[in-house]
Amino acid sequence: MDLTFSERELAFRDELRSWLDTNGPGPEPEGDEDAHYNWRRDFQRDLARGGWAAVHWPVEYGGRGSTLTESAIFFEELGRSGSPLPANVLGLLLAGPTIMTWGTPEQKERHLAPILTAEEIWCQGFSEPDAGSDLASLKTRAVKDGDEWVVSGQKVWTSGAQYSKWCMLVARTDQEAPKHKGLTYFLMDMEQDEVQVRPLRQITGEPEFNELFIDGARIPDENVLGGVGNGWKVALTTLMNERAGLAFFLQVRLRQLLDQMIGDAADRGVLDDPVLADRLGELHLKAEVLRLTAYRGLTAIEKYGQPGPEGSLTKWMWSETNQQLTQFAADLLGATALQAGSRWSYELLRARGNSIEGGTTEVLKNIVAERVLGLPRAR
Repeated sequence: MDLTFSERELAFRDELRSWLDTNGPGPEPEGDEDAHYNWRRDFQRDLARGGWAAVHWPVEYGGRGSTLTESAIFFEELGRSGSPLPANVLGLLLAGPTIMTWGTPEQKERHLAPILTAEEIWCQGFSEPDAGSDLASLKTRAVKDGDEWVVSGQKVWTSGAQYSKWCMLVARTDQEAPKHKGLTYFLMDMEQDEVQVRPLRQITGEPEFNELFIDGARIPDENVLGGVGNGWKVALTTLMNERAGLAFFLQVRLRQLLDQMIGDAADRGVLDDPVLADRLGELHLKAEVLRLTAYRGLTAIEKYGQPGPEGSLTKWMWSETNQQLTQFAADLLGATALQAGSRWSYELLRARGNSIEGGTTEVLKNIVAERVLGLPRAR
């Protein structure tokens, strides 16, 4: 892939940089999770007013119809500017594109605009206590009752559910069918008493994600996405977009953390230590490989028309490298990196979840082995 930007791409980048310079979100607020969420929500609304909330969406749905490379530039510049991901990032990257692919005209008309403006936040109801990485083993059931479906079950690791109006929910609708074929994808209204959200507090102290307890929630038949029994295929559309969309933002953030650590090492006068310099060089190399691999994933999308398994590779690489980087920061800085409330203590603790969230590293390795390297399936 040619990594030299065209005149159009350079103009896109410069326009975005100018807009971010003028309309940036301001400093990240101190305080609880609600304050942080409100900061991201307000920033997304500013993005929407400026026409930047979903550059990759088609123009007819409020996007810019940007190319894949322009979308990558958007996330890189967002990261470089210090701006956060939009509050409705799951709606913008997952729900919106999935509805565009599988939705009826009525579903597109109803849901896409409120996603763009953060008027309605979305969460993803896939993982369950006994079906995390193995989505097809989920047990949440949906039973037809007239022109509605009655849903009961439990979901877990549901990021942003405490702020969400809608949930991308996959449930089992046919108990007799093979496990991949008995699933249906629903658009579930979270604002009903039969849906209970319970926060899960992380090691960082934040309740970033949640458990969902669903006991007789009702979903109208019109909120089935992609047809009854077709949930596996619809969910794959969501998952492929999940791993492709964030790669560029994550690799920029990794680069920023590495540069910060190099600065901290320079302040302590230890850059001349050959052992430390070697470890920093290795992390620099991995950060650059991650950036180039993310761009290589664009080639696969351009060639095949949809995200491929390369998204699994970038997520795996980022998880391991970010964990190595934050651990090295603790080794380098010593006790100061572990002080409560410090930047590095948060990064070190938060990185523990990288190899679990968004697909466990073990599962991603299997995907890469089978679908990229062509190795036999793991037993």
